[in-house]
Amino acid sequence: MALAFLLRSLLALSLAGTLPAFAADVLPFTPAQKQNLGIVSEAAVTQAAGPALTYPARVVTAPAGVRVVAAAGEALVTQLHVQAGDGVKRGAPLVTLSMPGLADAHNTLTQARLRAQLATDNAARDEKLFAEGLIAESRLRATRTEVQAARAGLAAAQQALAWLGQGKVSGSAITLVSPIAGVVSETAAEPGLRVDAGVALMKLVDPSQLALEIPLSTAQAQQVAVGQRVTLAEYEAGGRVIALLPQLNAAQSVLVRASLADPQRLLRPGQSVRAALVGAPAAQGVVVPAAALVWKETAPHVFVETANGFTPTPVTLLRRNAEQAEVSGLASGARVAVRGVAALKARWLGE
Repeated sequence: MALAFLLRSLLALSLAGTLPAFAADVLPFTPAQKQNLGIVSEAAVTQAAGPALTYPARVVTAPAGVRVVAAAGEALVTQLHVQAGDGVKRGAPLVTLSMPGLADAHNTLTQARLRAQLATDNAARDEKLFAEGLIAESRLRATRTEVQAARAGLAAAQQALAWLGQGKVSGSAITLVSPIAGVVSETAAEPGLRVDAGVALMKLVDPSQLALEIPLSTAQAQQVAVGQRVTLAEYEAGGRVIALLPQLNAAQSVLVRASLADPQRLLRPGQSVRAALVGAPAAQGVVVPAAALVWKETAPHVFVETANGFTPTPVTLLRRNAEQAEVSGLASGARVAVRGVAALKARWLGE
């Protein structure tokens, strides 16, 4: 009698939650208890490919879409033709500079052209005279050397002028033009400003060449690979992962960079979006809400609903974000608790 009473008492205590159940045991719950504790379950689902987990991301200008316009020599800014925010076509005037060295460079180029032409004419004459036997071969070789030297001087003069900038030249003034069709994003020039060689005057961006920056935790980044497909949930745009930066940023996140094609041209640099990283095909993985996961020490588990209650079931976490998790070790269609999980964990661990 006493033993039977003791067994009934232990059973009652276990059902009441004062004794922990083993991991393989079913935690018994009646429909009324589930309702009172707010326990709700959802079915685990499978996909033909790994789930497209979404993360906050930022649209940026691709490096190939940025151009800087700079002064190639000492100059004075005399006129601005555009300002920050203006759209420009390729070849459109940007800024006019007064550059004293420009006139000298043009004069040097003109003289180099004349010398090259004279040397070429002399060589043609001497080739004819040598063929008629009227001059020595040594004189012909000297003439040919003069041609090579004149052509080298011409090339150097052309390069020196090119270094002073590409644009429309008038005397000692040059108007620098846009190398691309895009938008003026920054300007540091103003009329009356004196600048040295190499000083940046303007920055232009091509808004059609975009990229994505996706900050991830170190654990999330372990599930991302170069070449992985990226889509944007609210836009018909997407691309591929092109790099994972090796160092962490100030927020201790791994920065993932992805290419971005935006056929509808609705996106702008600096815009915040939700990027979906599409996983590789997963034959055994299923998707559950991230809220379904609980940890026993470092091992992830879910509570699988049965006819009599819930069974703590270990799973292997493949990937996760704030809303979803991809796990293995769980049958497709199995219903797992997604609300009231804290109450189930307390019953399971006897807390």
